[in-house]
Amino acid sequence: MTALLSSSPLSRQGVDYDADYVCTRVIDTLLREDVRDCASRGELLSGDALPAGLTENGEGGRYWLRVAHLGSAALWIPVVPTRYMQSWRLARLPLLREDSTSCTPLYDIDAVLSAFADGLPPEAARLFTDYAIECRTALEHRRTAKAERARWFDEADALPGHSLPRWEQRLLHHDRLAAFLDHPYYPSARAKLGFEPGDLARYAPEFQPSFELNWLAVPRTLYHPSGTALPPGWPNFEDVGLPAGLAAEHALVPVHPFVWRHHLDGFLAEAGLAGQVIRAPRSHLTVTPTLSVRSLVLHDTPDWHVKLPLTIRTLGAKNIRTIKPSTITDGHRIQTLLGAIVARETSLHGQVLLTNEENGAHVAQRPFLGFILRRYPEQALANATAVPIAGLLADAPHGGSVVEELAARYYDGDLDAWLDAYMELTLRLHLTLWLRYGIALESNQQNSVLVYGDDGLRLLLKDNDAARIDTGLLARRWPQLADKLAGLVDARIAVSDELPLAQMFTTITLQLNIAALIEGIAERRGIDPAASYARVRYQVEAVLEQLAAEGENVAFARQTLLEDDTLYLKYLLRAASLEEKSQTGVADVNKFYGKRAPNFLKAVR
Repeated sequence: MTALLSSSPLSRQGVDYDADYVCTRVIDTLLREDVRDCASRGELLSGDALPAGLTENGEGGRYWLRVAHLGSAALWIPVVPTRYMQSWRLARLPLLREDSTSCTPLYDIDAVLSAFADGLPPEAARLFTDYAIECRTALEHRRTAKAERARWFDEADALPGHSLPRWEQRLLHHDRLAAFLDHPYYPSARAKLGFEPGDLARYAPEFQPSFELNWLAVPRTLYHPSGTALPPGWPNFEDVGLPAGLAAEHALVPVHPFVWRHHLDGFLAEAGLAGQVIRAPRSHLTVTPTLSVRSLVLHDTPDWHVKLPLTIRTLGAKNIRTIKPSTITDGHRIQTLLGAIVARETSLHGQVLLTNEENGAHVAQRPFLGFILRRYPEQALANATAVPIAGLLADAPHGGSVVEELAARYYDGDLDAWLDAYMELTLRLHLTLWLRYGIALESNQQNSVLVYGDDGLRLLLKDNDAARIDTGLLARRWPQLADKLAGLVDARIAVSDELPLAQMFTTITLQLNIAALIEGIAERRGIDPAASYARVRYQVEAVLEQLAAEGENVAFARQTLLEDDTLYLKYLLRAASLEEKSQTGVADVNKFYGKRAPNFLKAVR
């Protein structure tokens, strides 16, 4: 090999650690999701195969992945082996791009994505260019969030979350901490596409602002409610500056102020509704954003949250945060089904809490006009500390992490005891739902909340409109329960075999809600995670053995979770940003899977 370096790639001035962090996460994801077959077709070489003139100077790993099929040049990626979610991850920056005359170091994300787009048709290449913009937004929002976290943590009166006087304050505190923590697997999740940095301060949970909602009066002929309950303090027409007489033929619909200011007029005009609805002149109802950004706590009645359409995109350019009308009724149907199951399962009764999501409305089937009301079980939470799984690894204001605070308060500082209690409940719930009832929940880190109190640990579930349910199995075995799904709207919920259930359980419960925690805790403690994975395997085996003893068929689950060499993983980046649906062939960008993750449970038998 005769290529010469255009500059020394192992030394540079003015390192931007935030930019390197984002770039490294993206490259690891490109490898994990095998974008453009980089991992499966790349050639693994030792360091002595490097282009002439390059010396590692003791930096990086011993291996390089040479990817020569992307276009006009070969890409050299320094890698080290791993067993967590992928076989190889980036050893360090830079990558090297080798053509016939030179070998150029690639440090920044624009250059890396340009190399990955090399040789693609213009429309496909454009997706990589657009994603580079998303990465720059993620970097900008990361810096903004870091500055706000530093400011907040420096406040003299900042208290540990469990010391706050009311349950909703404790929940919001941990939501805010979680908002500063990046998604484990989507590398640019920090980007709230559509928000400028100033919008973060006005509307994002990292800043925990308060603001009032705007209101539209819509004709009742276009207004389609689900349920009849509204929170105390819900405005009447006079509260928002409209004549009381409008109530006879109109209903009030809340609108997020960001949508109100930037996009509502265009949406109304496009839908032909501009002349049919009335903008209220006054805002009303003070709210604060939760971790999900578009779900908002009502200040005066904090057991009620309102979920509103919000014209930003998170976890990818295709994930616009509107509300499909079907989610209002489907979420309530599934919540009702779960409530009936928890009530009949002795080992789960009293251990699993559910939010009530019966009430809401949509306007003329438009995803940008509508709302869902979510009510939390206030009595069960009154004396408890509620923490979303997304916040467990977050830094705490007084040092350490949230999970260390919880272990210190409730488990005498024993993190292994904390992990065992958490896994026992989580795995018992989700394996029972899968193997006995044919249900897998998209109970991700945001939708699963741990509830700690003097009576132990409970698990609260919310936002269950994206489940996968083997409706045939449910109907055959539990016809009365199946009746609770009558009228289900979203056809993607119903499946006909175990594979979609296994995929969702693996990628949500096992990888996102358990493995990500194990890796994060091990990193903080400076230990090998193998012992913790052995504890996971033991817990999975124990639940499977119990279910088998009760007559359930666990063979497929045992094979998939414990015996196969690889586990399913989600191709989040490919489906949400880098590929069109015509390429992926999936109906849901959040349900695109590949079987490429090393099975960390098989390795610790």
